[in-house]
Amino acid sequence: MRNEIVKRDTTELVAETKVFQSYLEQFGLPTDNIIATTEERKVIGSNLPSFMQTLSPEEKRNARYLSKFVGATAIGLFDAALNYVWNEVVLNLRRKAIVYGVDIFFDAAVGGRNRDLYKTEDDLNGLTDSVLLDTCRKLELLSDVVYRKLDHILTMRNEVAASHPNVESIGGFELLGWLQTCVKDVLQDRPSESAIKIKALVGNLKSMTDMIDEHTQKSFNKELAQLSIPHVHNLLITLFGMYVSPGADQLLRKNISLIAKGVWDHAVDEIKYRIGAVLDGYRTNLQKAKLDKGIEFLTFVNGRRYETLSSRLIALDNLAELLLEKHHGWDNFYNEPPVMRDIMQYCHGASDIPPEVLSKVVKVVVKCRLGRGLSYCEGVSPSGRELYDQFLGILDDKGVVKAMIALFSTDINSKLQNAICQKHLAAILNNLKRVVVSNRISDAIDYLLADMEHAYQAPSKKDFRDICLPFITWR
Repeated sequence: MRNEIVKRDTTELVAETKVFQSYLEQFGLPTDNIIATTEERKVIGSNLPSFMQTLSPEEKRNARYLSKFVGATAIGLFDAALNYVWNEVVLNLRRKAIVYGVDIFFDAAVGGRNRDLYKTEDDLNGLTDSVLLDTCRKLELLSDVVYRKLDHILTMRNEVAASHPNVESIGGFELLGWLQTCVKDVLQDRPSESAIKIKALVGNLKSMTDMIDEHTQKSFNKELAQLSIPHVHNLLITLFGMYVSPGADQLLRKNISLIAKGVWDHAVDEIKYRIGAVLDGYRTNLQKAKLDKGIEFLTFVNGRRYETLSSRLIALDNLAELLLEKHHGWDNFYNEPPVMRDIMQYCHGASDIPPEVLSKVVKVVVKCRLGRGLSYCEGVSPSGRELYDQFLGILDDKGVVKAMIALFSTDINSKLQNAICQKHLAAILNNLKRVVVSNRISDAIDYLLADMEHAYQAPSKKDFRDICLPFITWR
């Protein structure tokens, strides 16, 4: 007698879920909004085989998350199925971060006062999913389009999970679309050539036993010209961190000094001021060894003019980092307001915000005021909302322009398609319109207010670009 695999029909799996419902009822437990409807389960059962056929045997062999996905959807637990897939995405992005280099990844993800707490691969677990996504986009481990898709999936994963009270449900076609995005755009994707080059460069620098020769320097400078701005910025921050590290030997520092000037020249002022702020932090905290090495670094890259920053700049830079950290962390509704109150102690008027950190502070405040797009408290800290509006109300025209630019940055603009976020967008724009002086900027704000549903597309439209031309050039 032979043991043969018996193929199961979709309707058989659907029918078995009635047994599970009866089992719940036996204990007096709720059955409504727990299991997906028969129609939605049939959608999965009918279309999932076609998707599975597109995957190679190698991809499926150890894909336990897919087995759990199939089991959860067969029963009708769509929220659990989404969780299984999302957890695999997170693990995959962490592996990409390791390939890129955890030092560089943490420099981009954390920064500020908490950077020293993140050192090894295990510390990737300490990053929230939002920070992980944002950093992968920043380092171009994810494209802007894929980032937008994953950001939406993360929002829905949080919205339908048990972390917030909800009555939302997931449709079969919706779930299959998210599965396809996660598998095709993330799990099957490989790190870019630039990411691998950065990883190799940092690794080679640390392991070199000889000084970099002139030919290698020229070759490096040629490769540097091909890197995108985000890669250049993160490489510069990493080189600075390696140079001031107490564990760095003299050969490593010498080799860094031979290539850092080229990286410095390709970076924008905002990153240079950030390094200057870190240096002033060493001075304030009496970290003399790091301060001395930091001054050496700025000297050979000809960047000493970025060193003399005011205490307000340092404080606001650190507070902006902290506010962003709280926004992405747990219990953000309770942890954001104390930090925002500290920011407001430094900002009684527009002139109190140093221009070097204006973009950064404004962007973080706009992000917090726009919220996460969740139904719970409309996604915005109730106690923080008034503080964010107060801050937006002290901006001058330069600050208003920075706020408008922030709205269309990738990590914020992806939220503007969310109906809840659109409500907050209207509040932000009305706040800005009350303080703006320029009629042209006011016209741009009116343009956005006139069509909130499609406001996220505004920079791609010629009439909006023409209105903004005197003060913003959209790329």
